[in-house]
Amino acid sequence: MHPVFLLGGLEIYAYALFTWLGAGSACILAMPGLKRAGMSAMQRWGVLILMCICFLVGARLWNVAVNPVNYIGEFKWYTLKLAGLSLYGGLIGAVTALILFVKVCRLRIFPILDAMVVPGSVAFCFARIGCFLNGCCGGKATNSSFGVLFPDYNAGEQSFSGMLSFLNNRPVHPTQLYELAGAAIGLLLVLLICRKLQAEPGSRFMLYAAVFSAVRLLVLPLRALSYPGVIKDVLYPILYLTIIIIGTAWTVRRNRFAGAAR
Repeated sequence: MHPVFLLGGLEIYAYALFTWLGAGSACILAMPGLKRAGMSAMQRWGVLILMCICFLVGARLWNVAVNPVNYIGEFKWYTLKLAGLSLYGGLIGAVTALILFVKVCRLRIFPILDAMVVPGSVAFCFARIGCFLNGCCGGKATNSSFGVLFPDYNAGEQSFSGMLSFLNNRPVHPTQLYELAGAAIGLLLVLLICRKLQAEPGSRFMLYAAVFSAVRLLVLPLRALSYPGVIKDVLYPILYLTIIIIGTAWTVRRNRFAGAAR
């Protein structure tokens, strides 16, 4: 874990670095797929910029809703800092922006959604590397062989107030890496399944949404979240299960009828 890199006299924060690396990589990877889906160069740049903005807005608003205690002190909801962001709020914001943009441009939505699966997964994996190096989004204490003992950066000369307070010098589950591995393996499985089945447009997006949510559901009990109990124990499990059921059912139904037609 290494929250800050020193490059000469310049401090580079790991989380911000890998977040922007993920966003940049996602935009580059999305370009060919969006072009094949019928988007012009201007439309591609426009929708990607809009999605990035709406992701940040959605992630912050969702975090304010599920973790309001975080904003009682000096940390405000309107800050531009890359902190206090919730993934699913960002995804809802980005996907909503994409759908509205595509509808205005009168393009086919399913091929465009499919084109965003690989870029989105890559961006997430980069972000989780940043989380691991930063020490945020970590797991609960564990005595298992998977436990990781993070350095104590709250003591001594370096101080990162509150960021690592949940660690308390105990081995914890590296849930950042669990989710990274799950997202990457899930992506490969979805791509292989859709290729083998010659899946209909939209299947890659819907199936990956289901698989990714299953990964999040499995890791959820291991995460050290400061959210209220109703959020951790009720809202998020219901959200994940709903996406799993809808994504899987939609994919099976669409490809079953398409297969029969073929």
